[in-house]
Amino acid sequence: MPASRADDAHRIFSGIGATYERAGALLSFGQDARWRERLVSLLDAGSDDAVLDVATGTGLVARAIAERYRCQVVGLDRSADMLGAAAARDGHIPLVRARAESLPFPDESFDHLTFTYLLRYVDDPAATLRELARVVRPGGRIVALDFGVPSNPILRTLWRAYTAIGLPLIGRAISQQWASVGAFLRGSIERFNAAHSQEVVERYWREAGLVDVHVDRMSFGAGVVITGVRAAGTTETLFSRRGPPGLGRLGRHPIAWGPSVVPAAFYALAPGGWRDYWTLLHPPYTLWHLSYVLLGAALASMPDPRIVAGSLFAFFLAVGVASHSFDELQGRPLGTRLPSSVLLVMGSLALTGAVALGIVAASLLGIWFLVLVLIGAALVISYGLEIPIVHSDIGFAIAWGGFPVVASAAANGAPPVATVVAAVGVSLLSLAQRRLSTPVRRVRRKAADVIGEVRYRDGTTERLDRQALIAAPEAGLRLLWLAMLAVSIGALVARWSS
Repeated sequence: MPASRADDAHRIFSGIGATYERAGALLSFGQDARWRERLVSLLDAGSDDAVLDVATGTGLVARAIAERYRCQVVGLDRSADMLGAAAARDGHIPLVRARAESLPFPDESFDHLTFTYLLRYVDDPAATLRELARVVRPGGRIVALDFGVPSNPILRTLWRAYTAIGLPLIGRAISQQWASVGAFLRGSIERFNAAHSQEVVERYWREAGLVDVHVDRMSFGAGVVITGVRAAGTTETLFSRRGPPGLGRLGRHPIAWGPSVVPAAFYALAPGGWRDYWTLLHPPYTLWHLSYVLLGAALASMPDPRIVAGSLFAFFLAVGVASHSFDELQGRPLGTRLPSSVLLVMGSLALTGAVALGIVAASLLGIWFLVLVLIGAALVISYGLEIPIVHSDIGFAIAWGGFPVVASAAANGAPPVATVVAAVGVSLLSLAQRRLSTPVRRVRRKAADVIGEVRYRDGTTERLDRQALIAAPEAGLRLLWLAMLAVSIGALVARWSS
């Protein structure tokens, strides 16, 4: 029996979740982001609405909707690989593994619905649209994005040349699997548009009970955004207008949700408002790294309180604000809803402030100190861009462990040998922090579920779940940041008291 379109797509796109977003932007020359932004802008959801994002992939559209409208969003996809990547980027959006052709929700479950690049991959587009419309309340909006083919003959010829040659070649530059994806896309787009003209697709929408259907062609027709409104019906609304329930049930209808929503870190608060700023600052870890500044100062015989205070503030701006803001721009690992523009401005201003403080220090200490200022700025930018040499375990240990000790010790005139020994010790401590925190982050942000048990030799068993897996390393991290802060403060106070 030949494979279905959905099975073909599932096979082709399996295993590319980690590189999907960047590769998509590269293959479309950045146009995909414009198309998605248009889709999100046309949704016009309210803060009390619930939106289902079908074929969510890595959650790009779901995250954009949650960020723009501050509403409830549920992502749905049939690919566990894609959902895993989505969970890694935002652990606060509920995710469901299911097929668009058979949604696991009662009628009128959601206020609005979005989907991207879906209809080419289902065997019956008309039936799939009816199923999608079924779960939207009357008056709710459905917005979709898909590829199109330019209608202008010259542009269509250029489009075909790019999709026939350019897509596979650029895909091959990314990976062998993306070469297959690039080769697959041209055929799937051409076949779908040949079998289902735009007029036919619009008819599918109207036959599914959607009115006010509007087509928005972008990038000369290479991208198509379609909107429609669910016509009024008689089906009784089975869900509250405030959106679908959390985990569990509402009334008579059991809901099989995806991975439970867990905080991205033990210090993370529920997303939204001032809580996002708290989460962004990583308070325990920021204080941990600032303790290294105090330790470096304590190595000097007579630490200058002004230099210590300035160093603390500069490293708070560079590490606590700038580095974390730039890091959150790369896939939203903490799941905050801060707009990207806010993160970019915060990070840039904080880094500028840290560099300015470094220049002031150089005017007091000597021009040589500017070398350390430039190294610090380069470390922040490199970490934000996820350059491997800095974003690795060793790079993290040196950048956020050893470097604060060296910079603070040098500014206060500490002996070189003591500075090097302390910097090595602190780097090892930061490496231990990384080795403990990395598996915890992976479980918190990527694991769909943890099921198992430990069998002991005496015959007893102990259940192994998500919390049991992260409890021990996380308890160690909670104690270590407090311990390091206390040791550093104690060492500096002792130096000032002598």
